[in-house]
Amino acid sequence: MSLAVLELNDQALLIRSEEGAVHAEPGFASLSADGIVTGEAARASAWRQPQHSYNQYWAQLNQSPLAATERHARHHADIAYAQLRHVWTQAGTPDSMIVLAPGSFTDGQLSLLLGMLAALPCKARAVMDSGLASCLQAERETLYVDMQLHQTVATLCRPGGQTLEVAEQEIFPQFGVLPVHNTVARHISNLLIDSARYDPLHASNSEQEIFDHMLSWLERLRWEDEVPAKLSIEQGELPFILRRAELQRLLAERLKSMRAFFARYPDAALSLAHGSAMLTGLAGEMNGAAVAGQAATVDYVLSHQSVLLAQVDGLYRVRVLEPEREERSAPRLNGRLATHLLLGDQAVPLHRPVNIRVAAGRVEQSGRMDEAAGMSLVLRDRTLQLLHNATGLVAELPAHCAPGETVRLGEHQLKLIEVRDG
Repeated sequence: MSLAVLELNDQALLIRSEEGAVHAEPGFASLSADGIVTGEAARASAWRQPQHSYNQYWAQLNQSPLAATERHARHHADIAYAQLRHVWTQAGTPDSMIVLAPGSFTDGQLSLLLGMLAALPCKARAVMDSGLASCLQAERETLYVDMQLHQTVATLCRPGGQTLEVAEQEIFPQFGVLPVHNTVARHISNLLIDSARYDPLHASNSEQEIFDHMLSWLERLRWEDEVPAKLSIEQGELPFILRRAELQRLLAERLKSMRAFFARYPDAALSLAHGSAMLTGLAGEMNGAAVAGQAATVDYVLSHQSVLLAQVDGLYRVRVLEPEREERSAPRLNGRLATHLLLGDQAVPLHRPVNIRVAAGRVEQSGRMDEAAGMSLVLRDRTLQLLHNATGLVAELPAHCAPGETVRLGEHQLKLIEVRDG
């Protein structure tokens, strides 16, 4: 019986099978007379053709009739089923599945999801809280922040004896990826109205262009105080500058309730899901938070499935688990710190993000942190942090950023070195 792990977050539904098939796509759907298209293709036309575009069907998973009559869908559950079937097919139609579901899913929604899995057909082996699953390697009390398209779930995971449990959880319904993007888009609109008397949100092509580039702009603001950008319209190019401090002020009110939740646990480690990484640039107190790799959680659950499934007896939401503790290498005592990554005969400094791609069977530096980069990493607080990891490419960082250690990207091993007086 083949098995896959599905991480259910509508910002990027991610599935990986035992056979190695991996697929990720956003929770966007486009409906037409020909059927339902989901994922990136639907997102790429969402602002150009909004009348038949949907993106709330996971957040509002139900069987209530849609406001508009659609030929191929009666309700959100029909659209969600179409996307579930698509990602399941992309993973090789596995016979069984472990579902990692965020705490925002109600029991009724999970029951509906289990019915959809049975209809594929695919046997549900377990439903685990995705916040818990993402903290299974944590050694101390940890706050895990998981942004979805329309809301954010913050989960406090607490070790106790041999177990790890969800001790506290809070949902922030007005703070998700799209609300943040909408706020930034309105700010860009105001900048261009002031400088060029042009509102890009009143033209579908320029609106789509803004949202197409939004992730990369916000990613750059994690490391740059200002990001020069531009929009291309028929009349020419419209330049503008995004400033981190201005966006932080714009989003401060939306972050108040989340900050109040964090303040209750000042000693907890802060960990961000891969899709929550933008918060390190938009909220000052999250600047030093650990950011998970995109497939880190599904990879861990898949590789430790036998230990985890042995603790599950029934299809309920698992909120307590006994992780498999692994031996960790002892920290190096000589205090040396690697400063560069060796790429061929070039030493690349680590104090700024390093973007690496695999091309023609070899690794090389990539200019930007985008889909073309297989991995992006940076040295912060004497620790290597993974900023980006392309779906399907395994990335592994050493526990200690010391000279002589190696970074793994797929089948490639890259050596860390120390450059003095360079």
